[in-house]
Amino acid sequence: MENTNLEKLLKELLEETKLLTVRTKAEALTKFTDDFLTSSLRKQMYESFDGCRTLPQISEDLGCKVNTLQIFAQQLMDKDLVDFEARGKARILRKSLSKIAIYYANRELGEA
Repeated sequence: MENTNLEKLLKELLEETKLLTVRTKAEALTKFTDDFLTSSLRKQMYESFDGCRTLPQISEDLGCKVNTLQIFAQQLMDKDLVDFEARGKARILRKSLSKIAIYYANRELGEA
């Protein structure tokens, strides 16, 4: 009987944590969009960070200058807002909602 109550309580706590996490991530994503995805091109570039394609491949797919994409990508990497890996000289970026949430949480803690 005691184990059942404990399991029920743990499940409720887990669900509560999930709700808080979803809310935090949603708020962070809204702030991120306002701060960094300030044009349709930037939105397209960010959405293209799929963890598979290189920046030159993304640049070609979007029809934008690779230098423009590199500058944007570097801004996000400098602030640790994306996951990335180097494959030779190429950089592969992947969106990271968790990193965005941590970035904005840290900013709020710094302002408090």
